[in-house]
Amino acid sequence: MNLYLMQHGACLPQEVNANQPLSPVGQSHVATTAQAMRVMGLWFDALLTSPRNAAVQTSRIVAEGLGYAAASVTTFGGLDSGVSLKLCLEQLRVCERYQSVFLCGELPLLGDLASHLLTSGPRLTLALDGGALLAVSTTSLGSRSGSLRWLLQGPQLQMIASS
Repeated sequence: MNLYLMQHGACLPQEVNANQPLSPVGQSHVATTAQAMRVMGLWFDALLTSPRNAAVQTSRIVAEGLGYAAASVTTFGGLDSGVSLKLCLEQLRVCERYQSVFLCGELPLLGDLASHLLTSGPRLTLALDGGALLAVSTTSLGSRSGSLRWLLQGPQLQMIASS
């Protein structure tokens, strides 16, 4: 199974809007990432998102940028803020039958998930902000034997999108 992890785009501060929707800059970065994903030929069996407003918006922009209907995005409680890594992994097991899954959420959960899949030692720290996209290949979510396929940061995705 290939997992594609993306933190939601930059959102407005809570003081400006309590629902914290994506900021105009966040929307732009996510749209660029979606364009890069399209150029790369990525496709997904499932598009799962945290219920957080910014994550839902991010996932919908990605879905539409790849030609999926916005309704194809599934709100997934296992990616909600405050969920433990253990619960996230348990709930993600329903996806093990899929070949390609997009996961949109927030740190620290996405970082913990990546670290769990890629290491058996101390926590691995990965920069997943600014529209970064991480691809991990794994045969089992519980095996801790994932392989890092790639990690693309915003500037790299921007270059791909413009090609």
